[in-house]
Amino acid sequence: MRIAQKWGFGMASIKPEVQQQRVRAAAAVLRFREDRQGGAATTTPQEDLSVIRGLYSRCHRQDQWDWFTVWQQLGRPGRMRCQQAANALAGLRTPIRDGASSSAAAQVASFLSAGGETQLAGFVAGRSSQTQDAGYIYVLSTREHPRMLKIGYTGRSVEERVKEINRATGVLIPYGVRAVWVVARARSVEAELHARLAPYRVRADRQFFDIEFRDAFTLIRDCVYDSRRER
Repeated sequence: MRIAQKWGFGMASIKPEVQQQRVRAAAAVLRFREDRQGGAATTTPQEDLSVIRGLYSRCHRQDQWDWFTVWQQLGRPGRMRCQQAANALAGLRTPIRDGASSSAAAQVASFLSAGGETQLAGFVAGRSSQTQDAGYIYVLSTREHPRMLKIGYTGRSVEERVKEINRATGVLIPYGVRAVWVVARARSVEAELHARLAPYRVRADRQFFDIEFRDAFTLIRDCVYDSRRER
């Protein structure tokens, strides 16, 4: 049997022409923000807003083959911040079209409070930074065994952790990132999650759980949101 897959779910590379289109759209959205701040009467093409909204949406939903790659390029924002940014960009379309300045200003303010300006500036410049004072709860799996989930935390970048796991002896099919939460006190969150997931644990000394992804996702999301530790 020959295995051709070189990366796991979420970690697909992005074609250069697609990346160039995304960077141009991000630069256009930033210019719109700067021109509004300076009082200039300018507009951002609706297609640019759609492109950038799509980036944030895929990072919130975490459902595309390149979502993790995009998430890193945006500076690893939390899921709720991604949802807020996507909603703000969607809400900008009508005010811009209709010339409703006050409504547009409210959506721009929401985008800024989600960290959007800093994230897009890093995206355009080709640099991303890790969220300070936070760790990551991650869910990994392979396409061949989608129920066998590795659930843990790391204080480093998730990409480093995945590469480390995939380099281990005996790993033939690379693990992909199914979901990530940016949280404070990640180690304690992990301990709480493992306690809740105990009935599904495969071995006491391993972080593997035999559970449907949607069920694990709901459990982790509720735990993180209830504790208000998402960044």
